[in-house]
Amino acid sequence: MQWLVEKAKNGEPTLQLNGVFIYSKYRPKEDAFRWLNAEINSEAKSYVLIGLGLGYHLNALVSQCKNKTVTVYYFDKHEYELFLAHNTDHWWNQGNVHIVHDLNQTELQDNVQILLPNAWIKGIGQRHPLFSILETIKINQLSLKRDSSKMEENFTCNMNLADEIIQVKKQRSIGCLVAAGPSLNDTIHWLKKYQYQVDIFVVGAVLKKMLGNGITPKAAVLSDANDETIPQFQDSNFEGELYYLCTANSKTVAQHGSKRYILFQQGYQLAEEEAKKRNIPLIETGGSVGTTAFSLLEYLGYETIVLFGQDLGFAGNQTHAVDSTSGRDASNDIFLRNIEANDGSTIHTTSMFQVFWYWYNQKMDKTKVNVFNTAIKGAKIKNVPLINEEEFVQLIAKNQ
Repeated sequence: MQWLVEKAKNGEPTLQLNGVFIYSKYRPKEDAFRWLNAEINSEAKSYVLIGLGLGYHLNALVSQCKNKTVTVYYFDKHEYELFLAHNTDHWWNQGNVHIVHDLNQTELQDNVQILLPNAWIKGIGQRHPLFSILETIKINQLSLKRDSSKMEENFTCNMNLADEIIQVKKQRSIGCLVAAGPSLNDTIHWLKKYQYQVDIFVVGAVLKKMLGNGITPKAAVLSDANDETIPQFQDSNFEGELYYLCTANSKTVAQHGSKRYILFQQGYQLAEEEAKKRNIPLIETGGSVGTTAFSLLEYLGYETIVLFGQDLGFAGNQTHAVDSTSGRDASNDIFLRNIEANDGSTIHTTSMFQVFWYWYNQKMDKTKVNVFNTAIKGAKIKNVPLINEEEFVQLIAKNQ
């Protein structure tokens, strides 16, 4: 990691990491304080700050935290030495402030806020071992911040519906999780041919594509809080089951006239409180409707899950399947990344897709479910073998 301290326009020291400015080139201290004041949740019981640097964010946090516990993480020894060299008055030497290099040794309390300036993610780069974790945290934080008021509104409306919660039992059938990745164009005929021998769960973006191809899913899964999901279900005449997060778009939920099941997710305080009252487990969301659907199938008791259209990448320019409601042309996207595909080739992915891919890799280390993938040009997920149509048929026969 390459650290460089230089003078900002106002004469204060500022910091670069691998060519990325961690602080402003103009008013580093002032801008760090402004960022902290915009981000801090005064109701948090403790704080974890990622990145020590020259101490500007930490200084701002200490001035605002009212003696609550503050843990700040530094990336390497050189960073810590730079901090000490530029803070010789030891203002940070307080009983509630802990400067650490190993977060595993940090005991986190309930209601802790993680403070993560985006510049640190850019600065450490994609090859750093913490990059995927920190990027996941940041994307989820931004999503929650963007949708928080809408999620709370949806929660209130959805709770008023008094829908059923799910019942867990061992499933004999294969669970097919259908997302909207480009590979679905090549495998949708498998689902049409064998739809009555498997249980098909779809994300909303692909529901109308499935119905238009003569495929009736057992269930659809809804997780998004925003109104963009309404057209996915509107006028679809879908009569299968709907599984939805308690914060999912309430208008979309209400328009579904058939069986509905409400889900409560990890990481959302109102959901966690309600699940505790009902004494029911929480669903992992993984940040997307596809990963939420996987958690649901696992929770429902499916021992075998086959992924359709869960590409998490793309070989050409199209991010999603034809006729799905989520597709876009990525030909002009300069922020694409490369990742290994199931056939050994290299495909494109995005920061969001890579977050979901990372979640799957982590999940595969602990799940007891047998998981298979059908996306030849999809991102290779650890411990998830690629299968062709013949092998899919053999799986069906084995589970009957």
